[in-house]
Amino acid sequence: MSKHSKQVVYIEIDEEVISIFDRIKNIRRKEIILVVPRKAILFQSIVNLKILKNKLKDKNKRLIVVTSDRNGKHLSEKIGIKVMNRVEVEKSEAPVDNSPHMKIQPIQARRNISPKEERPERFTEKKISIRDLIQEFRMHDKKHAKSSNDALNYFHFRPSRKFLILIVLVSIGLFMLISYIALPSATIYIRPKFDNLDFTVNVILADKRKNQTLLKQNKPHIIASENVNTTMKQTKIFKTASSEFDGVNAKGKIKIVNTSTEDWELKEGTRFMNSDGLIFRIPKGLIVPPKKRDETGEFEPGTLVSFVEADSFDLYGKPVGGRGNILPSKFTIPGLSKYNQRILWGESETPFTGGVTSYKEIVTKDDIEAAKKQIQDNLILMAKEDLRTYIDEVNALNQTKLILLDDSRYLKTELTDLRIPDDLEGSYKEKFELFAKISAEGVAFNFDQLFSILKNELSTRTHPNMRLREDSIVPENISYEVIDEDELLDQIKITATVRGIEEYIIDESTTIGSKFGSKVKEKILNFDIEEAENLIGNLPEVDAVEIKTWPMWISSVPRLPESIEIKLME
Repeated sequence: MSKHSKQVVYIEIDEEVISIFDRIKNIRRKEIILVVPRKAILFQSIVNLKILKNKLKDKNKRLIVVTSDRNGKHLSEKIGIKVMNRVEVEKSEAPVDNSPHMKIQPIQARRNISPKEERPERFTEKKISIRDLIQEFRMHDKKHAKSSNDALNYFHFRPSRKFLILIVLVSIGLFMLISYIALPSATIYIRPKFDNLDFTVNVILADKRKNQTLLKQNKPHIIASENVNTTMKQTKIFKTASSEFDGVNAKGKIKIVNTSTEDWELKEGTRFMNSDGLIFRIPKGLIVPPKKRDETGEFEPGTLVSFVEADSFDLYGKPVGGRGNILPSKFTIPGLSKYNQRILWGESETPFTGGVTSYKEIVTKDDIEAAKKQIQDNLILMAKEDLRTYIDEVNALNQTKLILLDDSRYLKTELTDLRIPDDLEGSYKEKFELFAKISAEGVAFNFDQLFSILKNELSTRTHPNMRLREDSIVPENISYEVIDEDELLDQIKITATVRGIEEYIIDESTTIGSKFGSKVKEKILNFDIEEAENLIGNLPEVDAVEIKTWPMWISSVPRLPESIEIKLME
């Protein structure tokens, strides 16, 4: 291989793989010989060598490593990099140097110089003596030794990663040991004992137009109210629920069985029902004989055969007609108790026949009344929703919190128009139409004012060592009902109830919490963790407790109160 195909590059001991690649990536030679010193960073990981090899391979270059580092040789050979012990430099002629030093030649006897030989040139500069050369050589050695010492000092103060990790681990161990001896601490997490707290307040809702003088006095428990109005109308189509049967009812015979010891009298029209809910009736009253003994002395039930006829409609109001043509069945008597139904029953031995289904819808008075009630109920619901929508719009406009008084007695409605066709009742129609219109008036008041009154009243009812839990007092926990009304003054008295939760104060930033904390700390100093938890847990202010120590392996409470912290358990 020619001398132009190789390039020798010397690597520093602390040079990173990226720096090495940046230095050699633009070399045009096909083979690059890296001379790597022992314990170089390049040999700390096989990944470094793989990265360098692959990047040079991408540029069609071959890597050769020259090193005396055993680990470096092993890693290089493992991934297929050629390893050499020394650099093989091809012999070449030294270049001509025009330096004056190179012009100095040994003195030759004149007799040994051929006349034709070229004479050495004469220089005008001062000649360099042997002594000067020796001094210059010694100074060069000193500079080289100094640079070597600087390099050694540089590497001496650049420890390896393993050494740094070892120092960090030892430091952590020493810190933890010091902490264990001098800085133990404990945090006590406490969930305070709590209780439900209910309070009821009477509040007057006073119409703001008629009670301006009263409202200006700012008396407690008086809230301004106002009337809100709307008008709703609806045209609704109803399906006719009534039918007129013009078919034929099924008929048949049943045997009535009496297992009691007495006669059983049945009235005209007594019902017999099969398992499908179809009703059949006897046409006249009769008496069913009791059970009696036969010739062998055994009891035989009393029986009586009677005609029955199916009802025109079943229990659900649907026409029976042909459905009454049933096969032999067993019948119960719905008018009897469950016990008596096991004593007296009916059964058929032949099919029932003659039933024909035929009917037509007819609008009855009941259909019209049911439709009137339904359309009014719909309009009331629509009116209530319309009033709420109106109140929401007012709230958005005025930044208020008005709500509608939720009491049906104070949503006053009036049916102002109802249109029913004159010939509707008795007409044969599957559907019919009604139109209705109502006016509605409700009462609105400021809920925020009610909420504020209740919250303030509740806060005054707490135990001296307890406080209200703020997140427990929410609008959803407020209920109210109307208890009185003064129509003349347009005032409505309501009783409102609020429910909240009160809990003991353990926050050490407060006076009560500070006293509680001091009491707790004095009780548990230097106690075992489990024993300390039991002591705190038995206090009347505590619902649950957990103690965490630092360091975590500490098994007892610190000796100093200053090392103990009390926090609220989530």
